Amino acid sequence: DNTLLAAASGTGFFINKSGILVSNNHVIDSCDKNFVFYDGESYEAKVLGVDRVNDLALMKTNINPKSHFSISNQDASLLDDVIIAGYPLGKNISASIKTTKGSVTSLAGYGDNYSNFQTDAALNQGNSGGPIIDNRGNVIGVAVANFGKEEGIESFNFGIKSSVLKTFINSFSVSYGEHSESEKSNKELGKIITESTVYIECWMTKSKIAELIKLNETQKAFFPNYIE
Repeated sequence: DNTLLAAASGTGFFINKSGILVSNNHVIDSCDKNFVFYDGESYEAKVLGVDRVNDLALMKTNINPKSHFSISNQDASLLDDVIIAGYPLGKNISASIKTTKGSVTSLAGYGDNYSNFQTDAALNQGNSGGPIIDNRGNVIGVAVANFGKEEGIESFNFGIKSSVLKTFINSFSVSYGEHSESEKSNKELGKIITESTVYIECWMTKSKIAELIKLNETQKAFFPNYIE
């Protein structure tokens, strides 16, 4: 029961060349260790700080990423086109990064939460903590949750606004990529996404996994073999 096991997965993304990355708090919460996979290697990540209210986490790794994201100076506007990148369903589908496209469909999240926005770009378990970007490669949001999939409701997916993200990062005096004004080609966006987005694995003890699943009070994307 005290042996650490890979329990759940999520997504994160680099915000500077020093290996500092952003994800959701619920991705790394309660984990005994967090491992980041990048360029075929795994690295342990140190948690610098979390915002439990807005569901954000800041982590430090020993990775020198090939690229990192810039963060938008402006929050998303209604009908803006967006791209979500991440690792939905972990490695069960494939180890390759996946993207979805859509638009901003509301400027508030669930329960009139104005720190979030809503998008119809698909979000699935494992996408949590991934970047939501515009066609300039700026992060305009952090993928955080979906609503109603079990009831068959589609397109209710939420992101944390870039202004909330920047306030969080600034609290730790950490540098991040500045807003870009130049529109990028799909090839350029694909390169940034691939080189700046990471798969995160949460490791914990078997007893802790069983306890959290039993409580059913977490958004973690637990691996199917534990749930079954």
